[in-house]
Amino acid sequence: MIKLKKALFDYIAEIISDYPQTNQYIKEREDELINQFQEFRDENVGGGRAQYKNNTGVQDMAITLAIDKRLNTLKRHAKAVEQCLNECDSDTKAIIEELYIKQHPTLNVYGVAEKVNLSASQVKRRRLKFFEHLSNKLGL
Repeated sequence: MIKLKKALFDYIAEIISDYPQTNQYIKEREDELINQFQEFRDENVGGGRAQYKNNTGVQDMAITLAIDKRLNTLKRHAKAVEQCLNECDSDTKAIIEELYIKQHPTLNVYGVAEKVNLSASQVKRRRLKFFEHLSNKLGL
C-alpha cells in the first residue's frame, strides 16, 4: 500500500463528499457555458454584406462544452467515484457513505466500525484502500 499524503487524502475526501452534488454542479456549469453563447448573440438584422454567412454558434457551443476543463473534471470525478463505489464490497461502501457521502455525517471512524462490525483499524485500512483505488482511477 502506498502512503497517501495528507493533502492528497483531503483532496480525495473532498471529491467523495462532493459526489452527491456533482450532477447539479455539472448542470450548472453546462448552463453557464450555454448562456455564455446566448448573451453574445449578434442581433444585427440586415445591413450587412454577408447575407448567407454560416452561423457557427451551435458548433462553437458544442466545442466549448466538449473542451471545458472544469466540466470535464467534474464528469471524470463523478464517473471515478461511481465506479469505485460499484467495485468495492458492501462494508467499504457503507464506510465511505457514512463518513463522506452522507449529507450530515454523525459518526466518526469508531462509530462506523461499530456499525459495520469491524475494528477501527480495519475501517481505516478499507478507507485507505478505497482512496488509493480512487486516486489511481483519477491518475493522482
